[in-house]
This record gives sequence, C-alpha cells and structure tokens, in this order.
Amino acid sequence: MDKFEEKMGELASEGLSDEEIGKKLLDEMGDLCICPDCPMYNQCAEKNYEGLYCILGLSKCKLEEDDCICPECEVAEELELKNDLFCITGPEKELRGL
Repeated sequence: MDKFEEKMGELASEGLSDEEIGKKLLDEMGDLCICPDCPMYNQCAEKNYEGLYCILGLSKCKLEEDDCICPECEVAEELELKNDLFCITGPEKELRGL
C-alpha cells in the first residue's frame, strides 16, 4: 500500500464523502499545487479557479494536451501518485479504480 492508498483509506475511515475528501485535501495540499503553471492550463481554467486535478478530477474546460508537469508537483511526490494528465484523464483515485 502506497501513501495515496493510505491517505484515501484514512479519509474514508473518517466517513467522508468523495466531495468532502476533495475539500479536505484541497485545504491540506492546495498550496503545493502547480496546475496553474502547466502549459495546458488556460484562461478558462484560471477563470474557474481550477486546480488539484489529481484529487478533484477533470477540468471543465477544453484543454489542449501539451507537456504535463504533474510528475514535478509536490502533491504527486507526497502522495506517490502513479499517473499524470489528471486534467484530461481524471483523478488518481478513478484512474486506479479505487
């Protein structure tokens, strides 16, 4: 079990919904998020205050695939995330089938 699975298990044991888990992780890790620095992040994403796609999921904006910086993010490192391109592929939890 890696850090991501441990963290999700810990939050699930608190009886939190997926939405509540997302809000809690946004509070805890939002400052580490580098999504706004990504070449794919556009004006639509900025206008909608999007980010932390690895936890919160897909962008509601149409993003053009470009170089992904997810692997460089402290959130990805801290949670030992295995995937990337979360803004267009979905959150880590969904990509792992958890």
